[in-house]
Amino acid sequence: MTSENTRHIQVLPPSVVEKIAAGEVVERPASVVKELVENSLDAGATRIEIQIEDAGFSLIKISDNGHGMGSEDLQKSLLPHATSKIEDADDLFAIASMGFRGEALASISAVSRVTITTSDTNHGEGYSLSSEGGTLSEIIPVQQTRGTTITCKDLFFNVPARKKFMKSRRAERMAITRMLEQLVIPFPAVHFTYYAEGKSVLDVPEVASPHERIAQITGTEFAKKLIRCSGENGDMSATIYISDPQEARPRPPYQSLYVNLRSVENDSVLYAIREAFSRFIASNLRPCWFCILDVDPAKVDVNIHPTKQKIKFDDERGLFSFIYKSVHGSIAGAIDIAPELVTEEESESPSGNDESSATSLYQKQQASAASVQEESEKGLNLFGNISASKHKTKSVDQHEAEQTALSFMALAKEQKSGLSELEQNHDDPLPTPNEGWALLPCYQIHRMYILAPIKQGIVIIDQHAAHERILYEEALEDLKKGKSESQRLLFPIIFDMIPVEKEVLLASRDYFNTLGFDVQDFGGKSVAVSSMPATGFLTSSTIEEAIREMVTSLLEEKDKELLSNPEKRFAASFACGAAIKFGKELKKEEMHTLINSLFAAQNPYICPHGRPTLIRITLDELTRRFLRS
Repeated sequence: MTSENTRHIQVLPPSVVEKIAAGEVVERPASVVKELVENSLDAGATRIEIQIEDAGFSLIKISDNGHGMGSEDLQKSLLPHATSKIEDADDLFAIASMGFRGEALASISAVSRVTITTSDTNHGEGYSLSSEGGTLSEIIPVQQTRGTTITCKDLFFNVPARKKFMKSRRAERMAITRMLEQLVIPFPAVHFTYYAEGKSVLDVPEVASPHERIAQITGTEFAKKLIRCSGENGDMSATIYISDPQEARPRPPYQSLYVNLRSVENDSVLYAIREAFSRFIASNLRPCWFCILDVDPAKVDVNIHPTKQKIKFDDERGLFSFIYKSVHGSIAGAIDIAPELVTEEESESPSGNDESSATSLYQKQQASAASVQEESEKGLNLFGNISASKHKTKSVDQHEAEQTALSFMALAKEQKSGLSELEQNHDDPLPTPNEGWALLPCYQIHRMYILAPIKQGIVIIDQHAAHERILYEEALEDLKKGKSESQRLLFPIIFDMIPVEKEVLLASRDYFNTLGFDVQDFGGKSVAVSSMPATGFLTSSTIEEAIREMVTSLLEEKDKELLSNPEKRFAASFACGAAIKFGKELKKEEMHTLINSLFAAQNPYICPHGRPTLIRITLDELTRRFLRS
């Protein structure tokens, strides 16, 4: 190595160190809001007001009535690793506060212009301290009631490269809204108000219980249907509000875990609730739930993730068993399942006294998660938008998984070439649209799939995925033309939505209108739908569910191709929400129409999200299965 290429170790200057630390804590405006609101909660505030402008980039202002600070504490508050939450290393293993690292204020001040005004008395006297990019001003006396107001302006003004990688203003604003909706649930005694661009987005006064707070966020009707589950042992207690089985959805908007009031994620809790609920709903559906868990802080490690989002328990298996039994027993009692309706397999599920069965289920979940992770690392999960594999709850036969992966590879290859294996098989061509399907006998299986015989085998069609493909291509065409046929409703359908869902709906109103919906803001949390598409399977009784599913799909879409194309993204969301659902009975004519429309599509073999719409089983394969070969 020549001397010109030699690199010497050097100590980074404080300004660089501060920006590196800020990069770990201040990911986006929502991170700033979260850190500051958590500080207000730790300060004992009973009223917290949040204001943002320009999605938080121009202004973030948090005001509270907490215990405030004196001049000496204020002077230290913006220094790195300064905190009132911990005193020594042992405290790190028994965290009971929302914040504890002593990095938030210092990191925020390193990449913005911050002013803190605070008072710890009721005499109207306080102090103010400012920082610009980490450079502190002198403390000055000001008039201030008890509490603290922190104003953060020009976020990332001195790190423009970071700002360049932020999402759209609407996306950043929604991230703040969603974070606050999650955060406020376990604090019913605190009055939160949130204003974005001068408009009130969230106003939740003090209430008596988390259930009432959930009603404030989700709407009274939704909260009324929640089933309360509870459990307690020596180390922890849990209160879980879970949706009625009839309210389960493919993409539930709420699956929230709070451990010692902190909103976090933990796979053991997720798996336990899902497994306990699985006997009551179809395999493709998931319940909404809010789990408030109170546990000895010494039993939890909250410092394993840079943003404190994930936590680890010292006994994950015991946690799984505890949550499972708390949910399983309460749900069975609440919906009054008759004993004769319980299958043999279900009767072997763990009861309140069967610890070994719960342990067995936990081991299956762990094995399944490991299998999914291994497949992911091998590149078998070809479609990045399919996230369900992360939380798979059933054991997967390895051979079956490999065959599924190979099938998906083949389908992906077909999608690129535009030519499917079914088309290539000249010995057994599929009937063309409007030609042969109307003459074939079709059968609906479990109100989920359509079976039809062909010359050399059978075709099984996923009715939902097939209809998704049809609607997706029709929606893209309508969006290009600018208008779809619409049907006026006799009475508008009015329903409530949570703030982030309503914001997405209204922001996408032009797309909804183009496809035949007439959507209006009805004030507060409410929206009104006056028209719906004139064609398809939607009815006035299914509009609300369809629109909610479309909005959820828009919020949760991960497919990069769809995310980069707004029209494709909305068309896919529309198709997901408006398509025929599993469980809908179809008449012969409807099945024939569906199949004809599917094979009239440009790409009939894969739905917009990459799942196959049909499979074919040849007579040769059937012969082998019956050991006749």
